[in-house]
Parts: sequence; structure tokens; C-alpha cells
Amino acid sequence: MLTYKGYAAAVEYDDSVQRLHGRVVNTGAYPIATFEASDARQLRAEFQRSIDEYLASCAEDGVAPRPPFSGKLQLRLGTDLHQRVAAAAADSGQSIDTWVTQVLAEHAPG
Repeated sequence: MLTYKGYAAAVEYDDSVQRLHGRVVNTGAYPIATFEASDARQLRAEFQRSIDEYLASCAEDGVAPRPPFSGKLQLRLGTDLHQRVAAAAADSGQSIDTWVTQVLAEHAPG
């Protein structure tokens, strides 16, 4: 995974055209930038150029850029699930935040 100015990009290789394709993955459902190149060095440069152009475009248009994910996530669990999560966290000797983070890390792909 490539990172630059807090933004992260996933990269895939398309063998049919022998090109690397990247997209920003930590700003929501739609990437703020996509880019491609024929080698890893060029791909990193294209990623950085894409982010810099995105930020410059936002500044020029007077709009706030979409920030990278902050690491904070608010959940609405409902009373019953909240109680079960709290009990599971307490049983494992962890805070709810630590327990939920561990459970999600174990089950999230990547």
C-alpha cells in the first residue's frame, strides 16, 4: 500500500495491458484519485502528483478536501448488542474500544 500526506492507495496489476493501477482507498466510498504507471517508481510519482493536484484543485475551488480516515468510528449498536459487547469486553479484561478493535482486526480482510 502506498501512503502520502495521510492518503493511502491500493494498487493492482493489469497483465493484459502491463500497467499498474492505483486508487486512493481511505477517503470514503469513491476514490479522490486514481492513477496508473508502467513501473513502481513511476506509480509512486503518479500517486503523489495525483494527491498534490487534488489538494491544489480543492484549494483553488475553495472547498475542503476529503480528509483521510481519522481512525475514529462511531457505531450505533442498540441497547442489547451494546450490553453484549460490554460484557464480552469485560470478560476478556479489555475496554470496549480495545475489544471491538481486536474483533474487527481479526475479521476485516487485508
